[in-house]
Amino acid sequence: MKTILLAKSSSGEPYKVEFIADGSSLRVFCHCQAGVLQQMCKHKLALIKGDTNMLFDPKHAALLSEVHAWSQFGELKVRTAEYEKKLKEIESAKEVFAKKEKSIKQEFARGLTRGFK
Repeated sequence: MKTILLAKSSSGEPYKVEFIADGSSLRVFCHCQAGVLQQMCKHKLALIKGDTNMLFDPKHAALLSEVHAWSQFGELKVRTAEYEKKLKEIESAKEVFAKKEKSIKQEFARGLTRGFK
């Protein structure tokens, strides 16, 4: 099975997003710059998550619902949740390191101003 949806872009020209069910797997391709480089893009993620606001043509919401009903979509949904969880963990770690970096810089700056003890 194959379904092609059009996703909105910042340039105004839509990008094709292809959902291809092949046996037990589901592949997703986007024709935006990131997608062509086989990177994750906002178009793929939004459509995987069911965001109909990303659709260039709102009438394609039914097609997106059909894709979400494919038997292969269940595994993709699980993998997407894992992906987002890992990204949240990374963002949390970044916040911790940013606070540590700020503290280290402040401590060093105070040492430069007041002298190191």
